[in-house]
Amino acid sequence: MDVIEASTRKEVDAAIPEAEILFSWAFGDAVLARAERLRWLHVPAAGVGAYLTPSFRARGAALTNSRGAHAIPIAAHVLGVMLALTRRLKPAIVEQTTTGMRREDWWTGDEVPSELHGKTLGLFGYGAIGREVARRAAGFGMRVIALRRRPQGAPAWEPELLRALGLPAEEPTVAEVMGPRDLDRFLAASDIVAVCAALTPETEGALGAEAFARMKPGAWLVNIARGKIVREEDLVRAVRDGRIGAAALDVFETEPLPRESPLYTLDRVILTPHVSGLSRGFWPRAMALFRANLARDARGEPLLNRVDPDAGY
Repeated sequence: MDVIEASTRKEVDAAIPEAEILFSWAFGDAVLARAERLRWLHVPAAGVGAYLTPSFRARGAALTNSRGAHAIPIAAHVLGVMLALTRRLKPAIVEQTTTGMRREDWWTGDEVPSELHGKTLGLFGYGAIGREVARRAAGFGMRVIALRRRPQGAPAWEPELLRALGLPAEEPTVAEVMGPRDLDRFLAASDIVAVCAALTPETEGALGAEAFARMKPGAWLVNIARGKIVREEDLVRAVRDGRIGAAALDVFETEPLPRESPLYTLDRVILTPHVSGLSRGFWPRAMALFRANLARDARGEPLLNRVDPDAGY
């Protein structure tokens, strides 16, 4: 097998007509239209929407992604922001830098920090990321429920995939896995909703005013998945009205988040710039997955993380 490393657009343009296997970020339809010999595209991300171009879909090549390679850092991020909200670290830092930490002025009444212990965490989407969030949440004494497209238990994980990604084989404890028809019950039962789902036609805009009205008064929202799953205008209104008690957002409908967004003005909102998956551990896991798939391809075996282009994941 000949391997070509292309680090510039010019090098990609030169190599793409002969490429049978492509491991790359998205280059757009014009580039993929020239990949006449392409039979397999591997995506270094989990989301594949940008790769499902007309030329690629018409070619019928295999598509795999790096689903699961981000699970460890993103799960840590989710627990991190939940702890920050619970322990009120954002106002504590502000207090530290402005007033010299006068405890009697702000840790009173409803402002006293809370606990994750005993709360119900609802996972909106239960794949690799949701699996690892559930594992860590259990360590804080949380009850975990999940909502997924196919609620018939946890997804089956290929042992080789788990080994490549460094993920435990043991399944975490989830009290209940629900389906789309259970959305209202799921929202009503969750003290915190963590969005871990892929962006699909079914999930786009799924969490807006109607969904927020069905959540527990004062419940929290964490989104590390895709910004367009949450209607930001509705979220701003729900936070201001107190319907949503707090939120932590790593993804947004428009990225980077415009400076004029009212989200910047909300005290009970933590914002991070789409960094929850960044980690020095990502590329070793992503490459281990790709090497495992290269070996499978050579043996004529099914590829790990094969994506259904129609489903979008």
